[in-house]
Amino acid sequence: MANIPTLNALYTAIVSDVESKYSATLPTFGKNFLRALAQVQAGKLYLYYLLSAKTQKNIFADTADSELFGGTLERFGRVKIGRNPFPATAGEYKVSVIGSAGVTVPAATTFKANDDSTSAGSLFVLDSAVVLTGSGDTLSLRSLNTGLSYKLDIGNQLTVTAPIALFEDVVTVTLESIAPQAAEDIEDYRRKVLDAYRLEPQGGAGSDYRIWSSDVQSVEQSYPYATPIVNNEINLYIEATIADSTDSKGTPSATTLTEVETSIESPTIDRPSRKPLGIHAVNYLPVTVKDISIEVTGFVGVTAAIQTLIFEAIKNELSSIRPFVSSIDTVADKNDIFDVNKIISLILTAAPGSVFGAIDLTVDAVSVSSVTFIDGNIPFLNTITYV
Repeated sequence: MANIPTLNALYTAIVSDVESKYSATLPTFGKNFLRALAQVQAGKLYLYYLLSAKTQKNIFADTADSELFGGTLERFGRVKIGRNPFPATAGEYKVSVIGSAGVTVPAATTFKANDDSTSAGSLFVLDSAVVLTGSGDTLSLRSLNTGLSYKLDIGNQLTVTAPIALFEDVVTVTLESIAPQAAEDIEDYRRKVLDAYRLEPQGGAGSDYRIWSSDVQSVEQSYPYATPIVNNEINLYIEATIADSTDSKGTPSATTLTEVETSIESPTIDRPSRKPLGIHAVNYLPVTVKDISIEVTGFVGVTAAIQTLIFEAIKNELSSIRPFVSSIDTVADKNDIFDVNKIISLILTAAPGSVFGAIDLTVDAVSVSSVTFIDGNIPFLNTITYV
């Protein structure tokens, strides 16, 4: 995109044009109409430059702003993948309660998470009235807020905000019925929109499985492979978003795998099953997280700040290293190898001039010089130690 001149540069250029036109120098002191007019015109021209740059930026999905900032990214998404970014969702929980038989807990009764819960002070509501039996009673509570900040754990306790006769105030979480989900990151959404433009439908090719999987909110990425043994069978490895993974590393829950299967195989009101004819089976599998540990020997003058820079540089690099899927990815984009030479390069880029000795790379506690991530294996940086 073209560089936008500064307001002062535009003003200076306008004054210069006027002086050249009339072969005269405009006075710089006192009130001068032509200089004042030049300032006004420079301001207008600057706004036109800004508008032109914003328009240029928003005619392409890879650079478009979100609609929250006056952009068009979500419009591209609605056209190509049929949706806006997934919003954050609320969790629902079963809680055990104690109360006398016949007591009615009214709809809209609210409960506040106790201070020692994972979501202290958050409010949860009962959507439908429940009449207690006096033994083994439970209520289904829904969070009044959305997102992972309002998640409860099994055993957390809540207190009813308005006491009810013959009903104990404190209730205990026994089950997470529906897990809350974080809002979809706008850059993850952009990547899925771009994938939909780049990976045109092909009647059941690997790219189709990636697009179909992205319809599930908790999916970060998917890796489809034809099975090496059985014809017409697909192994579809699913990577979850960090927020929705079971280990904060990308491992999907059983619920996520089921949702992907439903997205691909179950018909809906407005479309049939996506599973192509002739495909014997699709195996919905979790990715396998490979723990990466690095030991750096003899690092001269290492500080906590340098360690942080190096850790973040290597962590960011590992987040981009993923299995290569030949039916989807181009060779130019292939980035599935991590090795000692790459570690050295990352250290020197993060902390130029660093002096250190040997590098020991371990994958799942096994020392290696290089590792290639294939068949649903993804890396996760565990530790970097300095000795």
